[in-house]
Amino acid sequence: MKPQGLFGFDGLAEFGRRSGTAMRPALLQVLTDLYVHRLRHTPDEERHYTELALRLLEAVDVPARMAVAMRLARHDAAPPRVLQYLAGDVPEVAVLVRSHPLLEPRSAVDEAPPHRRAAASATAAAREAQRLAAAPRAIEPARASDLNEQFFAANAHARRLILLNLDIVAPIPAGLVAVSRDPAVSQQLEAAALARNREDFALHLAAALQIPREQARRVAGDDLGEPVAVAGKALGVPRDVLYRVLMFVNPAVGHSVERVHALARLYDEMSATAAVGMVAIWQALPGSEHVEARYQPVTWDETPPRPRAAMATQRGSAAPRESKRRGAS
Repeated sequence: MKPQGLFGFDGLAEFGRRSGTAMRPALLQVLTDLYVHRLRHTPDEERHYTELALRLLEAVDVPARMAVAMRLARHDAAPPRVLQYLAGDVPEVAVLVRSHPLLEPRSAVDEAPPHRRAAASATAAAREAQRLAAAPRAIEPARASDLNEQFFAANAHARRLILLNLDIVAPIPAGLVAVSRDPAVSQQLEAAALARNREDFALHLAAALQIPREQARRVAGDDLGEPVAVAGKALGVPRDVLYRVLMFVNPAVGHSVERVHALARLYDEMSATAAVGMVAIWQALPGSEHVEARYQPVTWDETPPRPRAAMATQRGSAAPRESKRRGAS
């Protein structure tokens, strides 16, 4: 798959010129954390991460390279080219990865006849299948918290870089993330935004995305706006509806027409898979404060009529007073 937008090398270089060198270690750490989250990767995923990582490793300091080496040293499917780069680095970096199985000499299993290697490979695949079957969720809560904090701490350029590449670096397996794509959800979110009721907007968001309520409030209140664009993409909110939501749900975003336009462009360029991947991180956050989906009217003609019994009671209680006034006259 060909890198898109800022994830091409030209875009990455442009990002480096605008952001400065201080952001590169953070980007490298985020991309590596997303990569090692999964034990298996397609050739395209491995190639794309390798190209980005090697480019960033050349531009960061020793502590940043050590952090990457420590993460990849514990990852069974670490990219060989990145491991070889780190193994040839300064001693304090190289020592962290030199014992990695992919860098060790060929073992007796490698030298075994083809049918024995096939049997060993089948056994390993069976063990991996058992591990995946036993996994309770796509992302562990501690890792989800770490990735979530890194995303919210990033600036607008770094967030864009993450979101445009998330589906390539760390795609979430299909079926592990559930979100509501009911058209009524878009109407509810728009109605809450137009009413400038951020709390109601967050409640609808929490129910539709099945994320903790506090995280939904954080999404709605974010002053840069990317989390709302992510939520809209994952939920299938129409672009024009998302535009109005961005204009009204948070004044810090809506008061900047340029910012709203930038978020709308990000919505267009970001894949639904990447958006769902970010939602998977939010769903895995620790905490049990989740909101059940509930239906609420979104138009005036869906509002239930006022109870007639109470009105009749009021009219009934007013009648004797009218009779008394007539008797007094």
